[in-house]
Amino acid sequence: MTARRTGKEAPADPEAKNAATRVAKGSVQEAIGKLIGDDAARERGTAEKKAGVAEATDIQKSQKP
Repeated sequence: MTARRTGKEAPADPEAKNAATRVAKGSVQEAIGKLIGDDAARERGTAEKKAGVAEATDIQKSQKP
């Protein structure tokens, strides 16, 4: 059986959700680039992933009191 979802997996903040989505899309694009041997696609994926991580970090820093 599958585990019950508690709702804690996804960020509640829309900006945080967008940042997490950006990281995931970058990771997928990077993996596809590696699989097909396309260095440009791999680099775009890496850049997108790093941008999403930076965005998420900025969001977390701004939410701290």
